[in-house]
Formats: sequence, C-alpha cells, structure tokens
Amino acid sequence: MKRYVAPLLLLASITAAAGPVLQMNRAFNALSDLVPYLTDPKAFMEKKNEKLVSEKITELQAAFKAAKHDTLLKEDLFAPSYALINENISESLGAFKNGKKDYAHWRLKEVTSLCLDCHTRLPTTYSSSFQNGDLQIDHSKFKSPYNLGIAQLIVRRYIDAKDSFTREIQDRLVKKEFIGLELPFKQLLLIETKVLKNPENLSLSLKQYALKKQLPDPIKRLLVAWTGRLDHWKGNQLLKTGFKNDKEVERFIGAELKPLKVSAGSSDGSDVDLLFASGLLSNYLFENPKSELAPQLSYWLGWVEKNLKRDQFFGSGDLFLKQCIKRYPTHPIARECLNEYRESVGFDFSGSSGTHIPKDVKKELDDLEKLLIKPLTPL
Repeated sequence: MKRYVAPLLLLASITAAAGPVLQMNRAFNALSDLVPYLTDPKAFMEKKNEKLVSEKITELQAAFKAAKHDTLLKEDLFAPSYALINENISESLGAFKNGKKDYAHWRLKEVTSLCLDCHTRLPTTYSSSFQNGDLQIDHSKFKSPYNLGIAQLIVRRYIDAKDSFTREIQDRLVKKEFIGLELPFKQLLLIETKVLKNPENLSLSLKQYALKKQLPDPIKRLLVAWTGRLDHWKGNQLLKTGFKNDKEVERFIGAELKPLKVSAGSSDGSDVDLLFASGLLSNYLFENPKSELAPQLSYWLGWVEKNLKRDQFFGSGDLFLKQCIKRYPTHPIARECLNEYRESVGFDFSGSSGTHIPKDVKKELDDLEKLLIKPLTPL
C-alpha cells in the first residue's frame, strides 16, 4: 500500500479554549520542523540529526497526549484516528531511540494519512484552531507545492491548497515529470468532493486537463472517468443540505452504497462516489454523534474509506471497522464489520507467495472474534 510523505498535522478541536489551540500549535510546529527529515529519509537516519529529531517527536507526543480531554476526540468520528495517532507517535519514538530508524520513519509517515483524513471529516463550516489563529504556515519549510498543499489542507485552507496542488500539476507538466502526477489530481478531487461537495468547477477543469496531449493516457482515462461521475452528482440536493435525519441516511445507503459495493472499481470513476459518500456520512455523524445509526455509519465509513485508501486517498477504514466491533459487539452489523476487516487484513498481507498474516494481527482478529456472540470461521 502506497504511503505518503508530507507535512501534517492537526486534529480538530471543538472549543476556542486556549489549551487545545496551544497543543495543536505545538504539534504543528514540531511536525513542520520534522518535515525535512520526513521527506528525506537519509537525513532522518543521520547521526548528527538524532538529537533534533528525537526532541521533535517527543514534543509531538506531548502535544497529542495533552489533547486527550477534548470531548470531540472521544466520539465515534474521531476516536479511532486519535488513538492510532498516539500509538504511531509512541512507537516511532521508541523505535528511534532503539536505533530502528527505518521503522520510526514509517510510523511517522502513517500519522500523515490519519491527520488529513481526520480533518477532512469535519463540515466546512467548522473552523480549525489554525484556520482562525495567529499561526501562519512557513512556506520556506516546504520544498514543493504538493507538500505545501498538504499542510494547507490540514489547516483547512482549502482555496490555498487547491492553488498549491494546481501549481504542482502545472510544474510537472512543464517539466514532463509524470510519475506520481495523479497524486495532486487526487487531492483536488478530495477537496471538491469529500470536503466542499462542489462537482461543477472540478469537472470543467479536469475535462480541460484531459485534452492536453502531453498527459499520459492512463491519467487521461482516469480524469475522464472522474468527470463522468462528477457530472452525475451535479444538482444533487444532498450536497447542499446534507442528511436531515436517519431515514435519509438509510435511503442513501440502500440506493447508493449497497449497489456501489457490488460494482465499484478504481477505473470506473467510483472514487468520486466514495468521496462524496464519505463526506456526507462523516458530516452527519459529526452533527449526530448519538444517532441510532452510529453502528451502521461506522461500518459504511469503514468500507468506504478502506477502498479509498487502496486507491491512494487518505482514509482510516480499518479503524472504523474495528470501532464498530468494539463499541457495538451485540449489534448485527458487528459481524459484517469483522468480515470486512478480516478481508482487509487478508488483502494487506497478500502477495505472490500467498497470504501471510503476522501473529500479532492474527491475535487481534481472534480477540475481536471473542467480542461477538457467534464464532467465525478462521481466515
């Protein structure tokens, strides 16, 4: 599974209190200082940088631990990511101090995906502690428009982020650097669908890019597929109003997600549908954390984001699936969550020589199975 290296991070705080804002400022500053070492593994490994890197990871850990009392982080929408972020940072610091720098570097990169995914779950009307704060992004710390765009995306400066990703695309086209060119396109798609829910502008822009002769054919085909699905969503009232009640959510799941689960493929543009679905469901769960549909929402967010991450978008699908099992073990959908999670694990650890699941992961599956009533056939 492809990982991203990018500056990060900010989890959202629902209060304007100085405490959470201060901790998030500390976290962002620590990560900004770590960015040169995240994007340059060689520098991360060098002995002369050990003291600084260790100090910054320690600062990062302290800032996130200090945010644990934020009630938002205990809700279904954010708790899974927050728990794993702390775990990743702790594992990275321990590995770094024990000389396992490769592993430490990998665990820090994983935090990027979690933070970005977490922040894009919020409604656009909700401001982050950085968005309206005094802290400004130091552009000099970022070597490419893409990395700068990721930082702007984290702090929910969506217009600035779109400009940065567009500049990255244009620079690559001029230099004819086509490897990885789909990544800035995917970030633009994420912003306009999952976050802003605005298919019109991006559809027109992607159609224009698809006409460029120098663009590789695989990317052209991807853009054409996306525009087809973006056009399909034009005028959909849900993008303006969101779900009003549980019944609307249930209708959407039956009409859109269940058929998509049978037919979705990465080459047919269905990433667009998954991103819209993720945004709509996330926003509803944010506004209605005590909804009776919380177990089903955990399942469908897990399924949607699991598939998005496979297509190189930021997502935390497995976390939602495990949360579904742990929080709602007696609910009928918990069994489906476990089935989906087991399938995901099998996919992640499969290769040309077969499926080889590590012992600790097998133990986790066994422990999750014990939470349910009926036994499940082992993987």
